[in-house]
Amino acid sequence: MAGAFPPLAGHVPDLLKPADGRSYVGKVLLFGLEGEIGVNGNSYAGTMPEWQTLNDTDIADVLNYVSNAWDNGKSLPAGFKPFTADEIKALRTPPLTSAAVYALRSGTAGGGGAPATANGAGGSATVSFTADQVTRGSDIYAERCVQCHGDTLDNGEFGGAPLNGSYFRKHWGGGSVAALVAFMKAKMPPDRPGSLTDQSYAELTAFLLDANDYPKGDKELPPDTPSQQAMSLKRRQ
Repeated sequence: MAGAFPPLAGHVPDLLKPADGRSYVGKVLLFGLEGEIGVNGNSYAGTMPEWQTLNDTDIADVLNYVSNAWDNGKSLPAGFKPFTADEIKALRTPPLTSAAVYALRSGTAGGGGAPATANGAGGSATVSFTADQVTRGSDIYAERCVQCHGDTLDNGEFGGAPLNGSYFRKHWGGGSVAALVAFMKAKMPPDRPGSLTDQSYAELTAFLLDANDYPKGDKELPPDTPSQQAMSLKRRQ
C-alpha cells in the first residue's frame, strides 16, 4: 500500500544480502519496527507491530514464505538457507524495542531513513477534520469498534489495543494519516477487514484524532490516500 506499507516483493532479498540481514528481518517480526524508511524511492513512516504471540516455528515459516514468494527466491543471496525455529528462538534475547530495531536498519540494504516529501509518508500538511466527521466517526466506532476497544478507547471487553494516550502517540504520532488509515483497513473490523467505505474509515480516523486531542478545523479529512499521505500526525511545536 503506497505511503503506508512497503512492498515485500523484490525487497526481501535486498534485506537478506548483508551479513546481519537475517537477524534484522527476524527481529522486525519479533519486536516490530518504528521509524521512517525508504524502499524503491518511496518513503514510509508507519509502525510494524511486534508479533511475540507467534511461536518460533510460525515466524520461521513466515520468513521462509516471504523470502521465496513473488519471485523473491530468484534473487536470494548465494547459499541462502531456510530460517529455522532455533534461529528465531536465539533472536528473542535480548528483547528490543521497535525503535531499537529501526536503529539496526541502517546496516541493511534498505537503508535507515527516507526523505520526507509533501506527498510521502512524512508529509508536512496539517491534519484537517471537522466536528461533523467526529460525530459520524463516533457512531461508526460505537457500532463496529467499542466491544474490542471500549467506551474510553482503552477498556475493551475483548482486549483490543488502546486507541488513545501514549500507545497511540508511540505507534502513530510520527507517521502520516495514510499509515493509520491503511492499518485500519488491513485489520479492522477484525471479522471483515477493509469492509467499510473509504469515507467511513476517514470519519472513524477523525473520531480517533479528536480523542487524541488533535484540533478540529473547517475542512474534512479527505478519504483518498494521496491527500492522507501529505498529512503528518507529528505534533506542531
